[in-house]
Amino acid sequence: MLMSMFTVFGGLALFIYGMKLMSDGLHKAAGERMREILRFFSSNRFIAILAGTLVTAVIQSSSATTVMVIGFVNAGLLSLLNSIGILFGANIGTTITAQLVAFDIEWVIMPCIIIGVILTFVTRPSWRGRGDTILGFGLLFFGMYMMSDELKLLADNQAVLSLFSYFDCAPRNGWMPVGAVFGAIGIGMGVTMIMQSSSACTGIIIALGAGGLINLYTAVALVLGSNIGTTITAQIAAIPANRIAKQTALAHTLFNIIGVILVVLTFWLPFGDTSEPIFFRIVNALSGSGELPRRIANAHTLFNVFTTLILIPFIPLLARVCEAIIPVHEPELKFQYLENHLLKSPPLALVQTVSALRKMLHDAWVMIDCALKTYARNDAANQALAKELPEREEGIDAMQAQITEYLSKLMLLKLTGTQARAVPVLLHCTNDLERIGDHAAIILEQIDQIKASGVGLSSLALGELEQLHALLIEQVECASGVLNKQSAKYLARADELKEHIRALTEKFEDNHIQRLKDGSCLPVIGVYYIELLAEIRKVSRHIANVTDRAKIIESVA
Repeated sequence: MLMSMFTVFGGLALFIYGMKLMSDGLHKAAGERMREILRFFSSNRFIAILAGTLVTAVIQSSSATTVMVIGFVNAGLLSLLNSIGILFGANIGTTITAQLVAFDIEWVIMPCIIIGVILTFVTRPSWRGRGDTILGFGLLFFGMYMMSDELKLLADNQAVLSLFSYFDCAPRNGWMPVGAVFGAIGIGMGVTMIMQSSSACTGIIIALGAGGLINLYTAVALVLGSNIGTTITAQIAAIPANRIAKQTALAHTLFNIIGVILVVLTFWLPFGDTSEPIFFRIVNALSGSGELPRRIANAHTLFNVFTTLILIPFIPLLARVCEAIIPVHEPELKFQYLENHLLKSPPLALVQTVSALRKMLHDAWVMIDCALKTYARNDAANQALAKELPEREEGIDAMQAQITEYLSKLMLLKLTGTQARAVPVLLHCTNDLERIGDHAAIILEQIDQIKASGVGLSSLALGELEQLHALLIEQVECASGVLNKQSAKYLARADELKEHIRALTEKFEDNHIQRLKDGSCLPVIGVYYIELLAEIRKVSRHIANVTDRAKIIESVA
């Protein structure tokens, strides 16, 4: 008895490890395509459901998909409505695992393990990822057969049978026992919450069915509980996220609870003249002569497809319910560009880092623009903004620290060569943008010194300053455009502006020195103006550095 239990748990360990290995391998292979799939998510609810189904079927993990969706919503990449559609699809996609496990393909186990092990020794990352997938596939089925074979032996043990009889949901006197049904749902929910994987829990249920320890009625109740339990993953992921992400997690939970309620109600609706509940009648009709594992897998698929079809028209209503339960206060709403859940997909993490850089560029330029306006265009709004510059500089410094920390986490993951080369480039961009913020404070100080001298800039110097200001505005627009993957439109002009600003600042310095010699400009502000030109040249150089580096990372992010 003890050895049998060790064998069962050993098989379970192999099954779970194989599933994780297979899922990770598939996730690596699909990671590069996540961005392309994401483009279709915003089309409509049907496309969103299809996308969620495909992504989950590919990576073999609804938990991974839901966590990714929570990350997308928290980063502002998805709306609540579209995220609900994806989660509906994820519930359908996760049934693929149960369908695979229900196949009797014992003959592929050893070839998969052998081939998988061989491929893991290959140096190319892409082949190692395929090796993990194949090895995981073999171990998953090996663990499944270990559990099934040993559970068949345990089925002859009366003590074990009596244990499972407590939540036997088979009809008695034509009715499924209410207590046993909800007890089995509770067990399935609790086990899945602990394991954090509905696919693993469904695999165990199929193994119990194959071993003869549970019947179809009990298995379906356990599967229904598992579908509720799997929503705990999204709830945990949404804890540190914004309120829209929390609404998304709530929608996932409500979807599964509503689906379970609808299906459970059919348990006491007999079909025709028979006493067989209508849901099980449909499952048996779909399964034909299939064995119990196939019937359990079909019941799992039917539940998720049925619930999705029923609730598709009510997606907007479900969204409004979630918004009412967890209201969003717009001033408090913040999107987290550097979403930690997106680190599992390096291409998306890099895209989000570039988005954070665009915001950082915008914030840094607001500071420079404000500082330059304080001389001749210092209206009330600009004066109020100038008072915020120290606080805004602290915000720029904090954003630099956040991006640096995020990229440090990304570097710990397995990246492609191109992705790995993009990380230091992004770090350099962050440093350049932080320096732009620093220069704003220096420019503001120099203009204050000029104004404090009591002697204004000459009309020529003021004209030169306004000309450089206008060119800097255009240069920032080009840098933002290149960061927004529009290099063809902006790159050539960005190069022209860099050289033009450099040449002009040198020319204007010479002009100013000549004005000092001629006596048309007083020496008291001469040094301040030359230093101001030097600061503008430095700002332009930092913007140009960002532009040049942005074109390097464009192919990756």
